[in-house]
Amino acid sequence: MIPDKLKPGDEIRIVAPARSVGDIDERVLDRAKTTLASLGLKVTFSKNAFSRNQRGCPTDDEKVEDLHTAFIDENVKCVLSAIGGFNSNQLLDKIDWQIIKDNPKIFGGFSDITVLNHAILAKTGMVTYAMPNFYCFGLPPENSYSLEYFQRCLFADQPDYYEMQPAKYWYDFPWSYDEISPRQALKNDGPRIVQSGLAKGTMIGGNLCSLNLLNGTDYFPKVTGDIVLCIEDDSYDSIPETVERNIQSLMQQPFFRQVKAILIGRFQGESRATDDMISDIILSKNIDSKIPVVVNLDFGHTDPKFIYPVGGCCQVAANNDVAITFQ
Repeated sequence: MIPDKLKPGDEIRIVAPARSVGDIDERVLDRAKTTLASLGLKVTFSKNAFSRNQRGCPTDDEKVEDLHTAFIDENVKCVLSAIGGFNSNQLLDKIDWQIIKDNPKIFGGFSDITVLNHAILAKTGMVTYAMPNFYCFGLPPENSYSLEYFQRCLFADQPDYYEMQPAKYWYDFPWSYDEISPRQALKNDGPRIVQSGLAKGTMIGGNLCSLNLLNGTDYFPKVTGDIVLCIEDDSYDSIPETVERNIQSLMQQPFFRQVKAILIGRFQGESRATDDMISDIILSKNIDSKIPVVVNLDFGHTDPKFIYPVGGCCQVAANNDVAITFQ
C-alpha cells in the first residue's frame, strides 16, 4: 500500500516519537518551516511535540496520542518525525495499528525512526519513507539536494520512479555541532562499488542499531521476494567492533537469505567506520559474489540525504558506474 502523494496546500504534521521538538534550536525550526512552506506545504506541530518528561521527551502515551491524532486527522497528508533520538521501540505495543491502516498517509524520518518505518510496514503493509527528519530542513548551509528528493519522492506531480544522483558536496554532522554554525562543504567522491552486480527488490533498512532492535519481533517486515538492504549508523555505535557485531546480527536473520543488494550510507567524520573498514567487514562474511555492494551513498547521519521508500521497489546496477532507481 502506497499512501497518496503530496500537492501544494497539503498539511504536514510534525510529531516527536523520539526526542522532543524542544531540543531543536528555534532558528533551525524557523528555517525548516520556511523551507517546507516554500513547497506550498502547511506545517503544524502535534499537541505534545514540545513536551518533556524526566527523560527529556514526551511520555510514551503522549507520543502515541500524537501519532494516532495525526493519522486520524483528514487534513493531514504527511506525518514527519521532528528529530531522532532513542526508544521509539517503546511505542510499538501501544500503537493502534488499525488506525494507521485505515488512514494511510506519508510517514517518514530516519535514525531511531527506522523502528517506526519498519513497524508500520510490518503491521499495516503501508510503505514508509527513510527521509530527513524535520529539523534537517533547517540546518545550514542549504537543503537543495534533500529538498529536491523530497519533491521527487513525495509529490504527486513527479514521475512514479526516480534515480539517485550523488550530491556534489556533503556536510558532516558531529554530535558537538550546535545546529546553527556554518559547516564546511566537503567534496563528495560519489558511490564506491565494493562488489559489482545487478539486483532488484523491496527496500528494507535504515539505521543499523535501530533496525536490529526489531530482530525476532512481529515488527520486522515479512517481505516476499528479493530485498535491497540499506544500512547506516551514527558515531555512537560506529567503532569497528559494534558495526561488525550489528552487521553480523542482521546477516544471521532469516530474511538475509533474500538480500540481493547492500547499499551503505555515509558515516559521520568522527566515526571510525570508514568505507574501507565497512567494505572489509562485508566482504569477510563471504556473501554471494553476485550481490552488489555500494558504499558512500547520500543517506545517514550526514547531510544531504536522498529519500527512499521502505517497502518500495529499488533497482541497483553496480558495474563501471552506479545506477540506483526507486519506485
